[in-house]
Amino acid sequence: MLVYHPAFDVYHGAFRALLLLEHTPSKSMFADTLRIVDLYFVFPYLLAELDFPKGVGREGRRLAGVHSRFNSLPSPKVFLSQTKSLPRLVTSALVGKQLISEESLKDGVVARTDEPIPGDLLSQADARDVELATYLGTKIATVPLLGRKGLKERSKLMEFRYDPA
Repeated sequence: MLVYHPAFDVYHGAFRALLLLEHTPSKSMFADTLRIVDLYFVFPYLLAELDFPKGVGREGRRLAGVHSRFNSLPSPKVFLSQTKSLPRLVTSALVGKQLISEESLKDGVVARTDEPIPGDLLSQADARDVELATYLGTKIATVPLLGRKGLKERSKLMEFRYDPA
């Protein structure tokens, strides 16, 4: 049986990446940060397990109470590891459309270019999507990725023990 799931859809992934980047103050983030916040976008209930930075937990716990419109994961860490190639496809597609910088991507940073997003693509996001993308972009994606209390350690989704301090 073939089942559609947006988490595996490159086009939906490109939409999510653009939505998250547009709601991040710098309009850029490390590729691994994008992988983590994208997982939280698709499965917001996973936010309940995040070690929130000071001052952002209340809203995060409220958003974590929102059930995923898609489904649940048996192991988020395994899922993130198994879908490692999907973000590469998404970023390659966005580079091809000149919506993110190829040069920044070589350094592991996904950064929006000045190229306008086609048509009314982002207007397809409903209010819930925008609220979640805004929270993730401004409160979670801005947390440093590496080091003590970095996003990798806080999320427990990626190995962090060997990161530079």
